[in-house]
Amino acid sequence: MTLLTEVFISALSHEAYETLPDDLENWLYNEHRILRQGDIFSLDGPNLHYRLDMLSPVLQGFAQKGTTRIVLTLGNSEGTLESADIEPDFVEIDEQFLASATLGLPSQNASNTFDCKPLIDAVSQEYDDCTIYLKTQDLSRVGGLNGDWAVAQLGGTNYRRLVRILADDSVIQHSNVVQMAPLLLHNICKSQTPSILLRSSPFGSGSPAIPTAKSVTVARVASPISVDKTHEPAFLKALRHHFNASKRIVKKGDLVAVGIDTTNRRDTDEFPETQRSDEVVYFIITNTEHDVVPVHDSYLDLAGGELGCYVDPTTTRLIQAGVEHCRVPSVGRYFRPHRRSPSALLADLNSTSCLLGPASPFSKLSTLCSATLLRDAVDYNLNVSILLKGVSGIGKYTTARWVAETLGIHFMEINCYDIVGESEVKTEGTLRARFEKLEECSPCILFLRHIDAFIQTTQNLEPGKDLPIVNVLQECIGNLQSSWRLAGQPALVFGSTHESDRLPIQLVASFKHDISFEAPNEDERREMLRILLSGTPLAPDVSLSRLATETAALVASDLTSLVQTAESRAVARAANVTNSTEKEVIEARVGVTAQDFESALEKIRTIHSESIGAPKIPNVTWDDVGGLASVKSDILDTIQLPLEHPELFSDGLKKRSGILLYGPPGTGKTLLAKAVATSCSLNFFSVKGPELLNMYIGESEANVRRVFQRARDARPCVIFFDELDSVAPKRGNHGDSGGVMDRIVSQLLAELDGMSSDGGPDVFVIGATNRPDLLDPALLRPGRFDRLLYLGVSDTHEAQLNILKALTRKFRLDPALDLQALAEQCPFNYTGADFYALCSDAMLNAMSRKADALEAKLAQLNVTPLEGHPHPLTAQYYLAELASSEDIDVLVSQADFDRALRNLEPSVSQSEMDHYKQVQQRFSGAV
Repeated sequence: MTLLTEVFISALSHEAYETLPDDLENWLYNEHRILRQGDIFSLDGPNLHYRLDMLSPVLQGFAQKGTTRIVLTLGNSEGTLESADIEPDFVEIDEQFLASATLGLPSQNASNTFDCKPLIDAVSQEYDDCTIYLKTQDLSRVGGLNGDWAVAQLGGTNYRRLVRILADDSVIQHSNVVQMAPLLLHNICKSQTPSILLRSSPFGSGSPAIPTAKSVTVARVASPISVDKTHEPAFLKALRHHFNASKRIVKKGDLVAVGIDTTNRRDTDEFPETQRSDEVVYFIITNTEHDVVPVHDSYLDLAGGELGCYVDPTTTRLIQAGVEHCRVPSVGRYFRPHRRSPSALLADLNSTSCLLGPASPFSKLSTLCSATLLRDAVDYNLNVSILLKGVSGIGKYTTARWVAETLGIHFMEINCYDIVGESEVKTEGTLRARFEKLEECSPCILFLRHIDAFIQTTQNLEPGKDLPIVNVLQECIGNLQSSWRLAGQPALVFGSTHESDRLPIQLVASFKHDISFEAPNEDERREMLRILLSGTPLAPDVSLSRLATETAALVASDLTSLVQTAESRAVARAANVTNSTEKEVIEARVGVTAQDFESALEKIRTIHSESIGAPKIPNVTWDDVGGLASVKSDILDTIQLPLEHPELFSDGLKKRSGILLYGPPGTGKTLLAKAVATSCSLNFFSVKGPELLNMYIGESEANVRRVFQRARDARPCVIFFDELDSVAPKRGNHGDSGGVMDRIVSQLLAELDGMSSDGGPDVFVIGATNRPDLLDPALLRPGRFDRLLYLGVSDTHEAQLNILKALTRKFRLDPALDLQALAEQCPFNYTGADFYALCSDAMLNAMSRKADALEAKLAQLNVTPLEGHPHPLTAQYYLAELASSEDIDVLVSQADFDRALRNLEPSVSQSEMDHYKQVQQRFSGAV
């Protein structure tokens, strides 16, 4: 058991908060009592209730006096102590409770009609296939006791089945709702909005008098796993284990599912085979043979097996023969897949999730695929082949898996790089073989990952000629129509690529539909984080909304990596604090803190930072900016207005999203742009002009497109082009061989026009230049950089004083220092960079002066050895062991600034200032 370092407790009443601390400590320290985060405990006395809000470094352990820090706060008891009394504890028993003497058909009324939902996680693998779980208070409506047998009938039909009813209020949260295993729900309902009638049977909790099958014939449901001979021994072994585990109740037409492990790992006591399945194989009961059971006339329905029959492993003969093509239910996490597999993530989503909304790629894919599952759809010659386009890791594969899981279609994945052979003939043969397997598994989705790999097979193709592999792909897709008519189930083809702009037109035309995946917005990122963190204990300081804001421009795979990195850092942190192994920490469970996420996010950003940078919210406040009050007001009016009042632009008014900052170097153009992004909570994307240049034809323009696309993915975002004149000079004035600069300017103009178009995203462009006269004139027309702001030097001593205050606000200044007098000594051609150099030099002078004083003091101390200290004393030892606060504190004095001022040369001469004033007069009328 782990020793806790901190325990945060909330007192749920004023009496509990004011109780003697000794009583609370005695309870916590009593005999290494096990404490668990979230538990509520009480002390002897009225209203002495407490809640363990947060434990550190793990979620459970013991407290020790003198080691564990206890923090008590006054909490809120609403919804904590009273939540358990929301539902009545009693069970009402009326005249219907004993009314089931015979097995008459239950009448369809509100008293015994229940909504059905599938179990998310297995309760009992042995008995879930015949058990329906409900709330305790609903037992009286059924007319049975806990563990009794009951008859379930599908509403509006004659289908009936014998089931066992179990009350479990920890599983069922609401009345009038029952839950059961996904396979049992499918076998009973076979409907999207199921409801059933439940009525007790005359058997009570005893063994029901239903026939025992002499033989049961099962057929494999065709799927990529079941038609693979490699896995046949594994799924047949799992099928035998399923029926040998206990007596099963089956009916003709039932689906049976078994989980298998396709990784061929050996069984261990910690991970037995039944708890580590990564694939599910389905079987269908095609025939049952049994003797007629002699029963009372009132129970004739039992004799024919209409309510089901037993499969006894000791007497029933099990026959596996044939292959069937049919849809299967979604099993989610029921067979314990990996916690972040597509099936497990889908189980944590509800139908109203923004990831499944009408405008989502999931909805578009699901709509197209659903059309092929309608009756007589084969007669319309539907050819469902879909190209999924989006950056790597954006969720194309996961979304396709979700669609297959939701519609009950099998899924088959192929990495096209794996089938590309040494020759075109070998590649074509492998591709045809995969499509033949697809036809055997219908209904099925074939997911062709990285279809751009096919381009590599025809590198020396002459221009204008068809790609041989693409002709084979089109032929295979066209042949799926005949297999659909033969098997009665469709086979669909998905292709995915993250480089759609590099695909040849002929390959793109092979797919009848295409769906583009955009980077997730803030709401979608919050939902992704929620399902990724399902089951992960979080510290109270973690905010999913804040994480969603800070993870702009990250896609699904980045968020997965973020969560995994944060979890790993939390485990490592707890292991270091407790001196425990990671296994022990994981068993004790550790909460992931905000600090874990911050360090993980910094690592993710570092990994994804490329030559053109990665968007993120800067940390520059207006306190860091001295002066520039008028410019600040103008730039905020341009950016804040469309963010805070988007309704003003809904009537066709175009946004002014381009701002050009110009003026002498060192006047704070970059600092101002970062401060605007911080104050408006915008991501900041800084791009230096030369970073866009590339030696290959077309790549420079592509870099411009990528910059704006990444900014759109990170919206709301500010793109800051520093040294704009180096990347967008006047066209026609340069003699570069390929005309690359002219093409970059044209591409930049096209992207800027898209920023101000109707419905454009919240992306703002700020450019900075020292020479606006060198820019292409087309950049300055309305709709592009139509807001020109001049950032000059401070022309008053009051403005210079504001800059000095901003730069020295974190300094320790000598009380005798007068910044107003210092500002009056500065000339009016000092830029912001000059003032920064002045303050930095003054600080350096103060530190040098302090170091000289320290050396002199050490020399004096070393004259006479100090008892108990080494001789001679070094600066490191003195600062660590003997120094006082006066020895360490560095005060910047007037003399330090005077010395720095004498040595400072202005970065902009007076003649250059006159030139910039002329430039300002020239461009001051630009709008």
